[in-house]
Amino acid sequence: MDKKILIFEDTGAKNQFIANCETTKDQANDLINVFESYQDLAEITTIDQFDALVSDPIAYYDEVLRSGLNLQTPGNRTPDPETLAKLFSYDRPAYVATIRGLPITETCEGCRTQKIVRKTRTAITSARWEAYKDFLIFTPSGFELNDEAIELYCQKFNYYATEPKQLEVVDHYNALVSILNSHDAMFPLAPTDKELLTRIFGLHIEHPPYQGRFLINSEHLRNSIYK
Repeated sequence: MDKKILIFEDTGAKNQFIANCETTKDQANDLINVFESYQDLAEITTIDQFDALVSDPIAYYDEVLRSGLNLQTPGNRTPDPETLAKLFSYDRPAYVATIRGLPITETCEGCRTQKIVRKTRTAITSARWEAYKDFLIFTPSGFELNDEAIELYCQKFNYYATEPKQLEVVDHYNALVSILNSHDAMFPLAPTDKELLTRIFGLHIEHPPYQGRFLINSEHLRNSIYK
């Protein structure tokens, strides 16, 4: 069996990717909730419907108004969505403002101030959805993380030594650290000397500031192999 040694895991990039997946999930569910809260003519029950919604949330909303209300117009003219919304008491302006992340002014009965301003967040973009949709699963209760797909993708953030020259570099740094620690145990090095050695060889130290054993700097090792 071929030898394979994990030399570095880019945890920063990995955690950011997972966070992006979680944010996209929340944004996708928020879009569904906003769409369904501003009309009662249609629900998002399939991934294809969501794809159509996220591609243009306002156009999709307007089409739902037209098809759901089915107002007959002379000459087969297309009804104006704003007029339809006013006619049937759908708050289209608030929906559009929410999609665009604009503040909404609402009436508050019983409040000291009759008018209150509610902040909104811009809806998920189609580009964001396309970038992360493969890592989400659509369910009847909304989107969930596709843990299997995420775990598989996260392998991209792991760097391995597999080839003979790469493994030779790993052995070299292991030997270097071992020799330095052995020397330090026999002839203790001053912190200033340890600081200098870590800078020269690209190593870490066990206990800052520059005390304890020398350790391999996995990021430096990755850069030495994949330079």
